[in-house]
Amino acid sequence: MSTIRQLVGTRDRLVALMVQRIVARSSREGRSGQESHRKDPPVERLRALAQEEWQRYLAHPWLVEVLASTRPPLVPAVLEASRAMVEAFVEMGFDADSALRRYLALSGYIQGMGLLVAAEQQEAGSTGIAYGAWWADEVRRLDRTGVRRGHPWLAELTEQPHDAGDSFDADRAFQEGLGPILDGLAAGAPTA
Repeated sequence: MSTIRQLVGTRDRLVALMVQRIVARSSREGRSGQESHRKDPPVERLRALAQEEWQRYLAHPWLVEVLASTRPPLVPAVLEASRAMVEAFVEMGFDADSALRRYLALSGYIQGMGLLVAAEQQEAGSTGIAYGAWWADEVRRLDRTGVRRGHPWLAELTEQPHDAGDSFDADRAFQEGLGPILDGLAAGAPTA
């Protein structure tokens, strides 16, 4: 540990170096085989960039805990990813301030979903209980307390069979939400 500290310095510096490496590598891999995202329409470019960010969080759940902050490590790769998204909104006709706010809203969606992945990983690790088993226990509890009767949507949801080995499907939820989020953020664009 002391050797690492001598080479890197502080823990924050080590984390920043790790973030730089992961974000830069995944951004390059996301673009390999493609000429450039610059030629795509702005919404499609945003979709591709959002998918890149999402894949980083799936591969490295701890990363979202570092980046989901008002003060993330502003390493070159993070700044480049942010620039690419802000520029896509500017290209739609939004001024820089509005583009930044829309980027933050999109990033908040991606990071929020990523935080669910990280939270599930921590829950499963600390309790040793898989999501499916937890859900089955909760359904039984809801039946005992009668809560399902007062919430038709919950009754419908809990009637679906779940395997005790089922995992939380954050990717499906993310994919279903991304399109409407992008549509909403692009709405009202001056030159959309």
